[in-house]
Amino acid sequence: MRWWRWRIWSARRACSQRSRAGSIPKSTSFPADGRRDAMKGNNPALGLFILRVVVGVVFLMHGLGKLIGPPFPGPGMAGWTGMLRDVLHFPVPGLMAWIGMLIEAGGGLALILGIAAAPVGWLLALYMVIAAVTGGHFAAGFDVFHFGDPMRRGYEYNLTLIAASLCVALGGPGGWALGGSKGAPEPPRMA
Repeated sequence: MRWWRWRIWSARRACSQRSRAGSIPKSTSFPADGRRDAMKGNNPALGLFILRVVVGVVFLMHGLGKLIGPPFPGPGMAGWTGMLRDVLHFPVPGLMAWIGMLIEAGGGLALILGIAAAPVGWLLALYMVIAAVTGGHFAAGFDVFHFGDPMRRGYEYNLTLIAASLCVALGGPGGWALGGSKGAPEPPRMA
């Protein structure tokens, strides 16, 4: 039997088995390294890698903004400490400013590199919950933008970063990680 005839025959056989069994046919096997066809949405390692790097860049930029200020989005360490002291009334604002900056910048860099992605994802999610509660975001409502009061920011952005951090924590670093390339588990194979 020619190879293309065999390919058509095996595809028809797989479709008929799938429709009868309602699941993946026994003859279907996935690559051992987790690679799938990305155009069909079946590449969890690539998806987790993209999510991990983008979330890491967001946290790194905000952490550097708290440390340095412009050109990064943030007030610099003096402005960040002043905001914690004067606006949010934190006890020990200098220490809290350094802790927040280190969590954001260090956590962002760790996510970009793929080092300890699961614990860092949990830490960043917890940090964003604390930021949403203590920063008054929950009290301001859902919307990030309130046109009447530019200082009033809702929890929409915090919720997005919490969800993305939890996806990294639960899904693993995905592909191309220095801490080990572990991602979403393989689907179960049919015996």
